Amino acid sequence: MKVLVRNVHVFDGINNKITESANIVIEDKLVIDISQEEIPEAGFDDLIDARGYWAIPGLIDAHVHMGCTAGFATLDQMTTEEVVLRSGQLAHDMLYRGFTTVRDVASPTVGLNKVIDDAIIPGPRIYPSESAISQTCGHSDYRQNRAQRQNPIVGSDAPVQRHGFFRVADGVPDVLKATREQLFKGASQIKMMAGGGASSIFDPLDTVQYTLEEMQACVQATEDYGTYVCTHIHIYPAMLRAAEAGIKCFEHASLMNEEVAKVVKDKGIWLCPQYAVGEMIAERKIPLDSEIQYQKTERVGKGLMVQAELVDKMGMLDQLVYGTDVVGTLDVHKMQPMELGWRAKRFGAYQALKQATGNCHELFKLCTYQDPYPEGEVGTLRKGSFADLLILKENPMENSAQVENASNILLIMKDGKLFKNMLETPDEIPMKQYPQLKYFPSDA
Repeated sequence: MKVLVRNVHVFDGINNKITESANIVIEDKLVIDISQEEIPEAGFDDLIDARGYWAIPGLIDAHVHMGCTAGFATLDQMTTEEVVLRSGQLAHDMLYRGFTTVRDVASPTVGLNKVIDDAIIPGPRIYPSESAISQTCGHSDYRQNRAQRQNPIVGSDAPVQRHGFFRVADGVPDVLKATREQLFKGASQIKMMAGGGASSIFDPLDTVQYTLEEMQACVQATEDYGTYVCTHIHIYPAMLRAAEAGIKCFEHASLMNEEVAKVVKDKGIWLCPQYAVGEMIAERKIPLDSEIQYQKTERVGKGLMVQAELVDKMGMLDQLVYGTDVVGTLDVHKMQPMELGWRAKRFGAYQALKQATGNCHELFKLCTYQDPYPEGEVGTLRKGSFADLLILKENPMENSAQVENASNILLIMKDGKLFKNMLETPDEIPMKQYPQLKYFPSDA
C-alpha cells in the first residue's frame, strides 16, 4: 500500500532543524521519500493531509520491562501465562502513548514480540534481551526470602526467575552458557547485572558483581554473535570494571563520578539513565515492597540528579538514550512519557527528542545481524526509515513535552499502519483504519 502524508514539517530524529512543508511518501512499511517538492496525488492508496502540523519519528524507550505489570512480590504469585497476557495490554498502551519501538532489558518477550509483529495484538516492535544474567546473590537473584533456594535441576524457588525474567550464572562456563541461551531464545542484545540493585532485596547497592573474567566471557560470546552487552550498574568501581570488559551500554549509571565519566566518554559507551523516575524515587513517590528498597532507591534517585549535571558538563549528551525503567501496575506505567518532559527541561527539547529517537537508532545499530528489524531504520524519519511517525499540533523543538499527554498526539503510525488519526481526511479518499481490538481500549 502506498500512502502520501502531505503538508507536514519534519523532525528527522537526528538534525537540529525542521524540514518545512514536506511530503512523506510511504510504501508498505517504509518511508521511500521525503520531499519539499509537490508530489501528484495519483497512484496513492491513502492521502493524509497533515495541515501544516509537525511529524517526528515514533518514540523509542530503550529501558522497559514488558512483563513487569506489578511489583515483584505480586508477580511471584502469578502464572507465566498471566504475566505474558498482562504484558500484551502494556504493549498496547505503550503504542498508544507514541512509543513504536522499545528495548526490553529483562522479561520473557520474544513470544510477545512475535504476536505483535504478526498483527495479532497492537504494540511496539521489541528489541528483546530475554533473561537478564547475574551471579548468585546478584541483582537477577530475585529470591524474596532466605528460605528460597536455587536448584540446579528444577530451577529457582523464585517465580520471576522461572517466568524467564532473570537467569543466575556463576563462573565463566555457566556465564557463557547463559549468554548463549538468551541468544538462542532470540535476544537482540544481552543484559548483564554488574552491580547491586535498588529493587532487589539481598544484594547491597555497593556490591561489584561478576569478576572481570566473567564479564569478558559474556562480552566475547555476545560479540561473536554480532551484538553487544548492556549492563545494570550504579557504582563507579563496577563501571570501571564493565568498561574494561568491553560492555557498550550502561543502564542507570546513577553514582557515576568524573573519573568514570571520562572513561565512558573516551570509550563511547552509551548511557541509559532514568531521570523522571529517579526524581520520584528520590522523593519516595513510587510504592515499593520494603523499607530496604526505599532506602536504596532514594540514594539512586538522588545520584541520578547529580549524574545529569555531570554528563551535561562533560559534553556527553549525544551518548544518552531515552529509557524509563517503569515497573508496577498499568497505571504506574502511564508515567512513561514523563521522562521526555524532564529531559526537555534539563537538556532542551532537541536533545530530549534526539535521545528518544536518533540516539536510540545509533545504539540499536550495534545489534548488527542480530537486529530483528533489518529492513529499515527505527528512530529516524527519512528515506529508508520504517514508517513509524507521530504528528503533533505544536513545534516539537519548542514543546517536546506535549507528548507527555497522549491526547496531544494527533496521529500515530507504525509500519505504515494507522493506530490513531485525529486529522481530517478528504472524503474522496477513504482512510483505512487499523482495527481496534475490543479487549484493548485505547485510553492509555
